Amino acid sequence: MTQRICMVLIVAAASLWQSSAQEAWAQEGADSASTTTEFKGKLPTTPWYDGQQEHLIPVQVTPRADDSINRASRWLPKPKSVSVKKDSTTKTTPLNPNNTGVFGSGFTLGNLFGWVLLISIVLMIVGVVVYAIGRAETKLSGNEKEDGKLDGKLPDQQTLERIKHLPPELRRTDVNLRSECERLMNQGEYDQAIILLLGHQLLLLDKYGLLRLARGKTNGKYVRETRSNHADCAQWLRQTADAFEHSYFGRHEIQDDVFVQLWNQNASLEQAALAHGDHS
Repeated sequence: MTQRICMVLIVAAASLWQSSAQEAWAQEGADSASTTTEFKGKLPTTPWYDGQQEHLIPVQVTPRADDSINRASRWLPKPKSVSVKKDSTTKTTPLNPNNTGVFGSGFTLGNLFGWVLLISIVLMIVGVVVYAIGRAETKLSGNEKEDGKLDGKLPDQQTLERIKHLPPELRRTDVNLRSECERLMNQGEYDQAIILLLGHQLLLLDKYGLLRLARGKTNGKYVRETRSNHADCAQWLRQTADAFEHSYFGRHEIQDDVFVQLWNQNASLEQAALAHGDHS
């Protein structure tokens, strides 16, 4: 009996809860419908919502992969470099596609004229340099006359270098050897004049290739070298060297007639040396 009463109570409670739930659901649906009706048509149309059709519009979002290069953000990854494929059909247009150059080459008249002008300028510059060097050498030896004599000027740089190879007793760089020798001869100072005369003759013969000055060579060696090239010049040089050795080392005085003879022979030696230099 008691069990039946409990069953009845349970069934009654379940029926009561079900009816209450149905009423609540119905009320919620009514409220929702009223809300939808109230906002229906009030939302404007946007890129993501259609107000007329009342539905959402899908929006395609494309992320930018190259944005991280121009930003200081450290959390963005460095985008991959995009390789551009070259079109294999692209061809390089030649500078002269019709081959209309001179003699069918790639050079036009303008190119040829430009090269000719460039070569002419280079040759002109080389010619000017060669001419300047020649003028400088002429200026260095410009104090020497055509007959091999000196015009009284001091030795130039080239002569000073050659004087260094003379014997120590003949090295005079402060005077012109020939001019000073002539001055001392006119004053009768033959012992000093003979030193300068021998030095002058050795420099002259070296200049025109009849001998080669070098430290350590003796006067006899110079005479033998000169004899192999010019016998007369060797004889005149030998007589000057003998007079120098008798005066400088032997302390013998040189007579007037002896020095006059040596001076006249010096003129012949100068002319012979110059002629030998012109033919060599």
